[in-house]
Amino acid sequence: MLRQSTHIIKRSVPRTTIRIIPSRLSANTTFLLYGRPYSSATTHDFFPEATYMPSRTKDQKKQQQKQQQQQRQVSPLTKYDSITAGGSVHSDPHQRSIVKYLDRLWHDLQSYTPQTKATMSPSLVGSISKLFATPSRSKAPMSLYVYGNVGTGKTMVMDLFYDTLPIERKRRVHFHAFMLDVHARIHHIKKKYPNISNPISPLADDIVKESYVLCFDEFQVTDIADAMILRKLFTELFDRGVVLVTTSNRHPTELYKNGIQRQSFIPCIDLLMKKCDVLSLDSGTDYRKIEREQTAKPVFLHPNNAATQREIDRITRQLTHNKPLTPMTLHFLGRSLVIPEQADGVARVRFQDVCANALSAADYLEMVKHFHTIVLTDIPHMTMKHRAEARRFITLIDAMYESKTTLVASAENSMLDIFNADEGREAMDDEMRRMMDDLNVADISSPLFSGQEEAFAFQRALSRLIQMQSKDWVNKELL
Repeated sequence: MLRQSTHIIKRSVPRTTIRIIPSRLSANTTFLLYGRPYSSATTHDFFPEATYMPSRTKDQKKQQQKQQQQQRQVSPLTKYDSITAGGSVHSDPHQRSIVKYLDRLWHDLQSYTPQTKATMSPSLVGSISKLFATPSRSKAPMSLYVYGNVGTGKTMVMDLFYDTLPIERKRRVHFHAFMLDVHARIHHIKKKYPNISNPISPLADDIVKESYVLCFDEFQVTDIADAMILRKLFTELFDRGVVLVTTSNRHPTELYKNGIQRQSFIPCIDLLMKKCDVLSLDSGTDYRKIEREQTAKPVFLHPNNAATQREIDRITRQLTHNKPLTPMTLHFLGRSLVIPEQADGVARVRFQDVCANALSAADYLEMVKHFHTIVLTDIPHMTMKHRAEARRFITLIDAMYESKTTLVASAENSMLDIFNADEGREAMDDEMRRMMDDLNVADISSPLFSGQEEAFAFQRALSRLIQMQSKDWVNKELL
């Protein structure tokens, strides 16, 4: 029988200079190390031939727990098959083919660690830290770009992927909100470092520190400022190993089509085509328009008459629990927005106030942060003469849809007839000709000038409006 012995070793010298003579030690020898704790030291470390096996370290236990947790995770494909079998979602072979790609990416990400890229940080710490940047542990998996017609389930399958992905550094965001955040961060960087020449690099560093898997819903580019930023930002993000999953109604080659200085955006499109598997989800079915169980009473009321007004007033009182409506001023991004009437998380606004005035996605996103229900009154019949108002209305609906905000509305026409892209072209043509002269553009048949963009965007908005009237969407107090 081996005798238990204890040897005391003083660590007055570096750990690499400690010398042990194996012949004088037994497999069950215990070491007491003076000095800085030798957390990983075991008998086996000093005496490899020993049959004694040390207990697992905390890191090993954590790794095993992580592996067990991953084994319990449900992958996107398994989840999709489960919910379609249960009948809560229609089984669609087109959707399932996309989910297979998402499932493959889901598994690839289990063992993926993004690379650390040395960049020209505006701070001294960043400049020093780049000297110690660690190399990439693995090559980034291919990103996914899913496009197709409205209502085909693009957002649903992306959310399935995001919700089942067992990593912490991930972000799912509507593309409007992402770009607003990007502009705000660039402003902050420039304010903090006035002489910085390239704010995109430190911006990309910050984004990757927070999330290396980015999921964008409704990826679209309509603004020249966004186009120029994205060209540089996506290059920096992909260089840092970011993985992108995005949905869009447009193929990458159709992004920012006929936009101002589009030629400068082409490198961004080429990069997307190189880094992403581009997948089409077009089943030919708009699931938002499939008959759903509607509310007992309609919440999109028309026409604008006394009866409609009385019903709007009744619904408002019901949702606000008869509390008096008061104004509220929202302060954000150095600006303010006045909501004329609100109470108990319900805002009541006129179409003229929020769609005829020069508001943007930032305003609408701020509104849905504060209110779970928006009562929008007096929606007019819109034609191409009202294309600016129609665009704002579409942006408002996008913001409400993304945040699952309830819409109660009164309109001049039914939702199917509130916008007509074939009317008002005479007034639009004069406006477009003036714009074409300013931009030196000769082709009026392009989507930018023909109204095709507005018609396409409104088709998406109409699909969402229909879904927003369903029983599983609206405020439960209205059921």
